[in-house]
Amino acid sequence: MRKLLVAVFFAAFYLFSCQNKPAPKMTGLAGSLQDSSIVRLWPKEVDSLLKKNPNMPFIDVRSETEFRSSHIYRSMNCDVNTTDFPQRIMKLGIETPVIVYDENSTRSIDAAEKMKQLGFKRTYELAGGLYSWATAGKTLVSGESKIDSSTVLK
Repeated sequence: MRKLLVAVFFAAFYLFSCQNKPAPKMTGLAGSLQDSSIVRLWPKEVDSLLKKNPNMPFIDVRSETEFRSSHIYRSMNCDVNTTDFPQRIMKLGIETPVIVYDENSTRSIDAAEKMKQLGFKRTYELAGGLYSWATAGKTLVSGESKIDSSTVLK
């Protein structure tokens, strides 16, 4: 009898504890199955994405000083905290999928949200930012970018 009561208690607890909880937000490539224009990707997932689209632009949304200290090779700088961010980022076109990143995914999430409001169809956010990129053993460069952001994004 005692085992039956314990079993009933745990069954009831399980049923009631699972109610009224929102579905977990999927991230990574699985997140692309959601009805959303923002997808969070980890560095390994970025590798898979770049195999399909090797010319997808990386946008560093930090300040120019931070960008020059270290950034992902071939990325462009477009500071999300400047007043002209919307006008500059729109130069890419809303149909262009892009990967945005910062130091640790705080400003890049903000940038992705702004881009969604501007109508961008697909924005990939590098989860964990440069920290996760470096931790995954990916290369960072410093100094000027090989792509002139001021020409492309102005």
